[in-house]
Amino acid sequence: LQSGRLDGFDWRAAWWVEGMETEGFASADNRDRLPEEDEEDNDDWTDLERFQNFMISQHPLRRLVCVRGLAELVHSLSVEDALEGALPMLEQAAGDEESSVRDALASQLAPALKDLLPRAQPNQVAKVVALVWPLSTSLLQDKDQQVRAVAEDAVIEYAPLLPRELIESPVLECVVGMAHDGAEEQRITAMKLLGELSFALGPDLVMKGVAPEVMSLAEDAMFRVRKCAALYIGKVSRWSAKGYAVSDLFPVYLALAEDEIWGVRKACAESISDVAASLTPDVRRERLLPLVESFTSDVSRWVRNAAFQHLGPLIATLSAEEVTPQLLQLFSSMASGKCNGGAGDNEMPNFCAYNFPAVVLTVGKEGWPMLRDAYAELVKDIQWKVRRTLAFSMHEVALILGPELTASSLLDAMDTFLKDLDEVKIGVLQNLAKILGALDEEARARYVDLVCSLEMESDNWRFRQLLAQQLGDLFDLYQDDVLEAELYPMFLKLCRDPVAEVRGSSAMQLPQILSRLKALNVKWKDEFMEELGDLATDRVYVHRLSYVLMSECLVSDEEEERFDADAFGKDFLPHLVKLAEDSVPNIRQRCASLFSKLATKPSFAPRHEVDSCLSSLRADKEVDVLRIMGQEIGLGITSAKHNGLPNGAQRDAEVRLRDGEKL
Repeated sequence: LQSGRLDGFDWRAAWWVEGMETEGFASADNRDRLPEEDEEDNDDWTDLERFQNFMISQHPLRRLVCVRGLAELVHSLSVEDALEGALPMLEQAAGDEESSVRDALASQLAPALKDLLPRAQPNQVAKVVALVWPLSTSLLQDKDQQVRAVAEDAVIEYAPLLPRELIESPVLECVVGMAHDGAEEQRITAMKLLGELSFALGPDLVMKGVAPEVMSLAEDAMFRVRKCAALYIGKVSRWSAKGYAVSDLFPVYLALAEDEIWGVRKACAESISDVAASLTPDVRRERLLPLVESFTSDVSRWVRNAAFQHLGPLIATLSAEEVTPQLLQLFSSMASGKCNGGAGDNEMPNFCAYNFPAVVLTVGKEGWPMLRDAYAELVKDIQWKVRRTLAFSMHEVALILGPELTASSLLDAMDTFLKDLDEVKIGVLQNLAKILGALDEEARARYVDLVCSLEMESDNWRFRQLLAQQLGDLFDLYQDDVLEAELYPMFLKLCRDPVAEVRGSSAMQLPQILSRLKALNVKWKDEFMEELGDLATDRVYVHRLSYVLMSECLVSDEEEERFDADAFGKDFLPHLVKLAEDSVPNIRQRCASLFSKLATKPSFAPRHEVDSCLSSLRADKEVDVLRIMGQEIGLGITSAKHNGLPNGAQRDAEVRLRDGEKL
């Protein structure tokens, strides 16, 4: 660690800090000296000592920079040092006059504790909570709304990491106390925390300690508190016992759903899927689903919008038998955007497209006839973001529908998307192999020409890379004749692509491709291997490098059973031995990595050619090659030394001697 820095974090940062309030700064117009100019900054301080001194600085900038480095500082300290030296200093930051300092502290607590708690012993965890929870309590009650919001998120993030007994006390005890606070904002904060932390408490504690407070807050005189209760009652219900959720919490939700304030009803519409997950099927069918019609026909446009927006997640919560034709009709009406009282709404098709796979998964291919028209409507939607969403999820829908329905209902959409904007086209290309895999062999064969044309027509190299990344899966989909005529030439062409990322992605597919060729026992494998070997002797060095890379992919393949040691020794090793002496350092560097892995591969018997290459590479003049070979290299040595060139000191001496001679 350099003085004044911790992993690149500069304690003595520039004057300007984003988000810093101005009242703590002093202008050069009215002050001759700034406070920090009189404060000591000792270069011999450790980072902890600098943190401790800067935390009590008179200048807010130093305090702010100090607090923003809390998580990095804690990461560098032992648990004991953090407990004794760093965390006790935070109390002052929690009461700092600058809201930006308090905001920074709130944002740093969660990452600091996520690093510290897993390393702490049980007794140390209790000490950490004893130091940090009072800070969170103070920040949750801060006068600045932004600070409170950040503090809420921090508690939600780190509290689940605590042992159950520490969540129960002091965390839950404090939150319950806030639920009875006279300040409306505190009751809202309490409701949010009760909802978000329910999953970490267990059903018994939820029923005894959380649910009664939720019921009380749901009857609060202030509508903003009731609104928050409506928004989070679903989360509380999900983590309580089903019987209790039905008998005690669901009636509270039903009352909130009829609240006179539209914001409360809107919150109920937003939480309906969570509530549904906590109920039994018969209660959902008889008492909850009728609420959907009520929400979608509410007098408030905002309630109707929320109901349609969360209709997809609700359907995904149900079983196929619970989804009624009326629900699917409501969902399908979103595709045109005219579901909300007949008026067009641009957001509705987007919500419909986003939730479409989940709805299809729920109803299965049996329910597809009721969704087909909505899908066709979305395919031609004027908004490209809607079409893009469908394109990225097409493979999921295809897997659900099966070969026959995919061929009749999705292929036209796929053709349309492949001619669409690049932002839409990429969704199909990224999952092309999965879409084709959902078709039967006959339908799949009709799309071979399309796959090859995509490679030839793609000016965008990222599209070619997406195809290259799926070559292994595409080889698995087709038989001998198609592979020889179409995919094998495309693979070789992509291996010679002008863009390195495309070549690299192609090389990584070789293990899967060779495995497929072996399974099919193709007659043209020798020809294939010969053309691969041409890469190893190509005049263009990047092609030789690609050969080494694909060879290394074979050696490093995670599926060990695919590695054929005899075939590798026969087809690849002779070329690699020559490439280990290539004039291009990058190729020798890649060879060094490959031979190092090959020498330790259990399935590859020791060979003198490998040992000879390893010895040669250990004596290489390139530093990068030597590093890969595990050779010890002194700090600061450059390739100049190993190439027989003078080092910096020698060159300086020569310059001084030459200058002296001129004088």
